[in-house]
Parts: sequence; C-alpha cells; structure tokens
Amino acid sequence: MESEPLTLQLFIGTADDRLLRPHAFYQVHRITGKTVSTPSHEILHNNTKVLEIPLLPENNMRAIIDCAGILKLRNSDIELRKGETDIGRKNTRVRMVFRVHVNQSNGRTVSLQVASNPIECSQRSAQELPLVDKQSLEKCPAPGGERMILDGHNFQHDSKVVFVEKAQASAKLREEESGLRPSSVNTSDRITAMTHSKNEGSLFIVSSEKAGI
Repeated sequence: MESEPLTLQLFIGTADDRLLRPHAFYQVHRITGKTVSTPSHEILHNNTKVLEIPLLPENNMRAIIDCAGILKLRNSDIELRKGETDIGRKNTRVRMVFRVHVNQSNGRTVSLQVASNPIECSQRSAQELPLVDKQSLEKCPAPGGERMILDGHNFQHDSKVVFVEKAQASAKLREEESGLRPSSVNTSDRITAMTHSKNEGSLFIVSSEKAGI
C-alpha cells in the first residue's frame, strides 16, 4: 500500500469554536499558470469546492500547495440560497482543511484529516495581525532550546511565540510560551524565539496583545 499514489483533498473550513465544517462564505480556488508547480483537479461536493492534489511515491508523498487560494463568495448569493442573514460579513476566519483516504490491505479505508491554524480573511484585520512568511527551523531536538528566527510582518515588541502540541481531532494537549531574547524584536519583519518542544509535532503561533492568529 505504501507504493500506491494517494489523493489529497483540500477545502476551506470554519474556524470558530464549533465543530469543523465547510465554510458557507469561502471556497477553495484553483490556481493555474506557469508559476504553479503542482497539478490539481477541482470537484464539487454538496456545494463545497474540493481541490484534489496527487501525492506520489516518487515525491515521497509530498506536495507543494501552490495551486490553492481562498475565494470569498458574494454574501447576497449565499444568504438567498441558504437563508442566512449577515453571518458572512462577520465570519471572516477560515481554516484550510486537508484530507486523505488510505485503502488498507483488509479492504477498509482510513481517512486522515488535519486543519490549518485560523486564517483571517478580512483585509483590515489582517493588517494588524502578525504574519509569518518563513522560519529558520522546520524541526529540532525533542528537548528544544534552539534559536528559531521568524521572518514576516507586523511583529511588535509585545509579540509572543507560543508552541502548541495537538493530538488527533485538533485536541490541544499542551501550550507553552517561548522565551524571547531581549533584543529579539529587531524590526516589524523579524523575531527570534527559543524553541520549546517535547516532540517534533508541535506547532508554533505568533501573537501580540492587540490581535493574534
């Protein structure tokens, strides 16, 4: 089974405190062009657009997600179709949801799903939020303690780096704030933190007192 290709499904989900579900006002948008390196196919499932991306053994079952964007639907269309009121004008946070179905040798199918951190789709709010473009480390030893440099935008002197360990179904197991060096916030585009992790599955979140992601 390990040598068989798989199909990664991508759609846009909700980011509120309720159960994860497809977002009514935002859909995934298929991106094509010369700069896009990953092939994809778009399908419609129960009025939700789903992007299908191949995972191939020759690529170690990895894919660069440069073929997906987030499209805002017109509020009037959704409100008329689903009887909504003004929820779409307020619900501007989404998650990218990734799902794959794996066939087992016994004939059963195992479905794996993971969702991204919340993504703010409001332009005004997004200008105030810390945004990470890249980080200097992708993994570190289990005890942590290594320096990680984050490059991005809107980093403030009160910004924090929080490491979050999650289990299945996005259940939070542990959350710890990383120590920042006194001179770590050099500009609004770079911040330095010390890694704090007990395993390589921890995620990090950058936030400030004004707003967070």
